[in-house]
Amino acid sequence: MRLRAIIPLLVIAMFVFSALAMSADGSTSTNGPISVTGPSSVAINSTFNYSVNVQQIFTNYSVIMIVSGYNLTGASPTSPAYKTGVSSGPNTFAVKAPSVTTTMFLLFQVIGNMTNHAKYYYNLTSKVAVEQFTTLKAAIKNPSQFSLSSINVTFKVNGKYAGSEIVKISKNSTQNVTYQWVSGLLPSGVYTVNVYVNNTIVKLQNGNSYTFQVQSGNPYVIYIYIGIIAFFAIIIVVLFIANYYARKRRPKWKK
Repeated sequence: MRLRAIIPLLVIAMFVFSALAMSADGSTSTNGPISVTGPSSVAINSTFNYSVNVQQIFTNYSVIMIVSGYNLTGASPTSPAYKTGVSSGPNTFAVKAPSVTTTMFLLFQVIGNMTNHAKYYYNLTSKVAVEQFTTLKAAIKNPSQFSLSSINVTFKVNGKYAGSEIVKISKNSTQNVTYQWVSGLLPSGVYTVNVYVNNTIVKLQNGNSYTFQVQSGNPYVIYIYIGIIAFFAIIIVVLFIANYYARKRRPKWKK
């Protein structure tokens, strides 16, 4: 009897934890026959895509995307974007992130049209964190006489996956590959970047690892303060000396 009572609780717990995992990721949300997919964090000034998928239960439908947020400097689109009379998907919207760190809210409304002229409305909202990025770089070389495509250059920072770029490279050439890692504001420290290539022909020009250091604050601030203090100290000394010699040259009146 106890086992029978525990099993339903375990099933409910599994659904609860799976729902929490979906909401924590924030990259996919669903509402009935509608699903919205896109990144939950992006780099400032980057362009990213959000896709709206609609099950084939409507004769046609329309999709509206509205972008909102506290500070959307440099973002686009700033007015509602429409896709009307759509009969098949997915429907992809290109969004440009602001030039400042902020949080964007993307509201999607899908209006489904049925054969009996009935309309169904679905609303979904996605939250996107716009963060600072760190540029990771690698130089690759193709020594062969063939152009190569689908070269996957993978970056890891301190042993953790940061991202990858798919590139093409011409025959007998060297190419620089950069990746904007959405790192946020990095704490002060030394970071090791490891680079991997999925092709045995392509070689890493500058080795498969390098390091960079993040300095917290401005290391030259103390010198700026010292310079300001020294400047005012020199002015005070000059004024004191000038006043001393001015008093010394002043004539003494006799009684």
